[in-house]
Amino acid sequence: MNLVEDHAAVSDRAALARDLVAAWERQQEVYIPAREARFDLMVEVLGRVRPHQGESLRVLDLACGPGSATRRVLARYPRAEVTSLDLDPLLVELGRLDLADAERRPTWLTGDLRDPSWPGLLPHAAYDAVVSTTALHWLTGAELSAVYAQAHALLRPGGVLLNGDYLPTRRPGGAVADLVRRIGEDREERAVADGALDWETWWDRVRATPEFASEVAAHDAIFAGRVSADSPSRAFHLEALREAGFADVDLIWHDLTEGLVCAVA
Repeated sequence: MNLVEDHAAVSDRAALARDLVAAWERQQEVYIPAREARFDLMVEVLGRVRPHQGESLRVLDLACGPGSATRRVLARYPRAEVTSLDLDPLLVELGRLDLADAERRPTWLTGDLRDPSWPGLLPHAAYDAVVSTTALHWLTGAELSAVYAQAHALLRPGGVLLNGDYLPTRRPGGAVADLVRRIGEDREERAVADGALDWETWWDRVRATPEFASEVAAHDAIFAGRVSADSPSRAFHLEALREAGFADVDLIWHDLTEGLVCAVA
């Protein structure tokens, strides 16, 4: 392959990544129709965080996926210094290609939050904010508590942790939970009928894209046999943050089972 062909292949791969990330964003809205409102509040809160001694805002995006939160942070604060970490090499590569033209590129890392040594991967010892969206509910309660404690240790005094996530109620089998579930299912059906891909169909599309075959293979090797844990409840998240040492913790946005918790170090 000559230089011209190589450049064309890179450009094609970047274009495919942008298309897949756009489809990912629409796919996520199938399950979280109000997620943009949650992102808007998240980045608004970040605007109230004072960076350290005149530095740019320094943000850590945990379990970043293809960079949904990272993208919105940089759209609002283009000079922010963002570190984006995820276990999945495929999603990290899609995010890297999608944001390759950002004014200030994120630092993309692959790492497992279940491994207590993950903070050693980071380029900095302290951050102004730690964010995460639609990811930490995959952790067990013990794993989540450990991640919150590690995030607290990484934050400068007055820094914030923002986790927009699936936050089920204490009574998953109760009448209210059943009502919420049925409303959620109706929303999902309407979104798919309107042309959005669901989770499985999005992955089918990725697997049919040979340009990312090596990343798909790496994804499969990592996630083969993994099963998700029962998602910790909303109350568990808040208590785990308090136990991690955060000075103040609260739920600041909520829609059905989705929420945004804010914790100030």
